Amino acid sequence: MAREKKAKTKGYADIDHGHRTDFSERSQACMAEFFKCDIIPNKNEPEESAEDLWGSPALVYLTVNKGHKEYSILDLGGIEMAIMLAAKDHGVDSIPAYFNIMYPDILRKHLKISDKEDIVIGIALGYEQPCLMNEHRSKKLTFEEACKFFK
Repeated sequence: MAREKKAKTKGYADIDHGHRTDFSERSQACMAEFFKCDIIPNKNEPEESAEDLWGSPALVYLTVNKGHKEYSILDLGGIEMAIMLAAKDHGVDSIPAYFNIMYPDILRKHLKISDKEDIVIGIALGYEQPCLMNEHRSKKLTFEEACKFFK
C-alpha cells in the first residue's frame, strides 16, 4: 500500500486539517524545531519512515460517517487516546500521524472502507526503534500553562 503512492502524489485528508501556518505559534515552533537539521540530519527521514508506514506491524484507522458533527471528532480523539494508552500498557508504542491518512483513496481500496465514511485518524502500532527522529522531545507546557481553572 505504501509503495502505491511513490509517484509523488499529493496527499490530502478526508477532513480539512489546515495548513501548518494555521496552527498556533507554539505548534509552529514545535514543528520547526522538529525539522531542524541538527535534530534530523536527513530531512527526508520522517517522510521516508511515514511512506513505509513507520515500519509498524499494525495500523488502526478510525472513521466517522460523512456529514458528522464536530463533536464526533472529539469523541474519536478520546477513542484514539484510549487505544494508545491500552497499547502502551501492553508495551506497544504508537504514532498517530497525518501521514497515516493522507491517501484515503488508497486506504479505501485496500481496506474496504466505504466512501460514506471519513478516515479521520490513523495510528501506527509497534515497537520504537532507535533513530534520530525518535530521540526528539518537544518542550512540554507546565501544568499551569496547559490548564486554566475558573471559580
